[in-house]
Amino acid sequence: VIQGPITTHGQITMGGPALAAAQDLALVLRAGALPVPLRVAEVRSIGPSLGQDSIEQGVRAGLMGLALVIVIMIVYYRFSGVLSVVGLIFYAITTLAFLAIFGATLTLPGIAGFILSIGMAVDANFLQFERIREELDRGKTVRTAVDEGFKNSFSAIIDTHVTTALTGAVLYQYGTGPVQGFAVTLVAGVVSSMVSSVFVVRTLFLVWLSRSRGTKPLSI
Repeated sequence: VIQGPITTHGQITMGGPALAAAQDLALVLRAGALPVPLRVAEVRSIGPSLGQDSIEQGVRAGLMGLALVIVIMIVYYRFSGVLSVVGLIFYAITTLAFLAIFGATLTLPGIAGFILSIGMAVDANFLQFERIREELDRGKTVRTAVDEGFKNSFSAIIDTHVTTALTGAVLYQYGTGPVQGFAVTLVAGVVSSMVSSVFVVRTLFLVWLSRSRGTKPLSI
């Protein structure tokens, strides 16, 4: 029990322990009593504008990354790249919807997770489109190439998305604060990416095939 406020002197009453315990406590207290003066080296006031600037820079970086991904997909895969961009827009909307449902705040680490999951979203499309190209090079019809391309790339897409989601779950379970914010956004992005690449983009291909009746060459 501390008897009173500790200034230059103080008194602590220990109820019951032996004298050796009191001597050990006194030794510990004396060991930390170093004559170190307190000198103010710097005083800095941080307002909310600093955090706001960081958030704005993160959003700007995310938009620039998204625009660059869109340009690359359209230039490299042409019409098929346009379909992947539509799926990417769906991905972005559903990811933000997931965050809104769970009441998550889009912090700076959360923006980083969102940008990272953009790369995963187009990575799945890369796998699908390259598989479709391989099937077309083998002389298969457009409809068969599309079906085989999505079918053969499905297992690889599932593996990458599931492992990333498990990593995000571990980060959320054992992390704190910003780490959890990053994990929540990453997992939401992974789920949206899987739905977008596996179902939305494939549905767009099937709609195009039904309208063209498989007679037009696929721009990919």
